[in-house]
Amino acid sequence: MDKESLKFLKTLMNLPSPSGYEQKIRLAWIAEMKKFSDEVKSDVHGNAIAVVNPEKRPRIMLAGHMDELGFQVGYIHDKGYIYFNQLGGFDIGIIPGRKVRIHTKNGDILGVVGKKAIHLTDKEEREKVLKPHQLYIDIGVKNKKEAQELVEIGDPMTYDTNFEKLRKDIYVSRGFDDKTGAFIVAEVMKNIFKRRKEFKGSLYSVATVQEEVGMRGARTSAFGIDPDVGIALDVTHATDTPDVDQKKVGEIGLAMGLPLHEDPISTIKSSKCLWTVQRSIR
Repeated sequence: MDKESLKFLKTLMNLPSPSGYEQKIRLAWIAEMKKFSDEVKSDVHGNAIAVVNPEKRPRIMLAGHMDELGFQVGYIHDKGYIYFNQLGGFDIGIIPGRKVRIHTKNGDILGVVGKKAIHLTDKEEREKVLKPHQLYIDIGVKNKKEAQELVEIGDPMTYDTNFEKLRKDIYVSRGFDDKTGAFIVAEVMKNIFKRRKEFKGSLYSVATVQEEVGMRGARTSAFGIDPDVGIALDVTHATDTPDVDQKKVGEIGLAMGLPLHEDPISTIKSSKCLWTVQRSIR
């Protein structure tokens, strides 16, 4: 990956985009694609759409969702602790102890997710699966009034920013599901745009919204574009960890993708071999 692409990926990863609150990442995605498309726009739902050769056929749509899992301020306790709603489906076991950012109209507020300390629970409590209402966020205030001066009911939250290089070309971050998809459809558009006169069809690259709460943006953008072919890019689970039975779920390793053609136009032509392709719903 070249430096400019890595910089773009890092920008997408660090911007908050919980489902329904994708404004910041949409603006960044559109700003980047204005340089590499014949037309770029957003629809009423908030999907970001870049186009090359809009008048040609067949019309091909690439979609990757730019929203991420998140939380939302739901209730503020008298002592200033914040209880939250979930935006998308979380593994409850990995939430306690995490740092979060509450994205308010006046800027981000740092918080830490807490729960009743294990030292204060009995054996029966320890064996039960936590419920979301048993978790709360501490933002370092004394009471509800002080908390309300900083946050409001409905403010969105994400885990704290953490885009970092793990080793070599492997990075860690919140939100790879599926900002990587939004990134890839943008990178494909960049490559096709450079050779758009050779490309016989039209290409629509779309960063969609609200996938984590029901694949909503993919549906509305598909109806608006009415493509002949739709290709969705999303993540999947790695199964090369010691606790997964590959006989049941197959062999999927980190970075074990299928090889792509160096020629982006050939890649599009052979896309049936690389991704699941299906007709859009008309």
